[in-house]
Amino acid sequence: MTAFFIPGMSGVRQAIEEAYDQMRRGVEAETGLRLCDRRIMQLWSRRGGIDCRTEVGRPDPVSGGTVLAIFDVGPRQPFVVRLDAQGSACEVLSSHAYSVTEFES
Repeated sequence: MTAFFIPGMSGVRQAIEEAYDQMRRGVEAETGLRLCDRRIMQLWSRRGGIDCRTEVGRPDPVSGGTVLAIFDVGPRQPFVVRLDAQGSACEVLSSHAYSVTEFES
């Protein structure tokens, strides 16, 4: 994928990356898990007893909060969903995903 740069907008990308890194560190601190570098856009998995699609930027199909990020943890606990919600804002998924779509770099 070719990156497109808009004059004067390079600081916006840096701010987004810093916010993502801060969120990532917060999820690691909250869960005690080490997260992989993979950037996940959506996943199909079984959550809350239903098969569903969880996608960044969309309402979470289980809780209804907005999905801010989906982090890959690796083979033991495959994913953590970070939500824009009050209370517990991270859900560690206990089952493997049927399908994973990553953001293009």
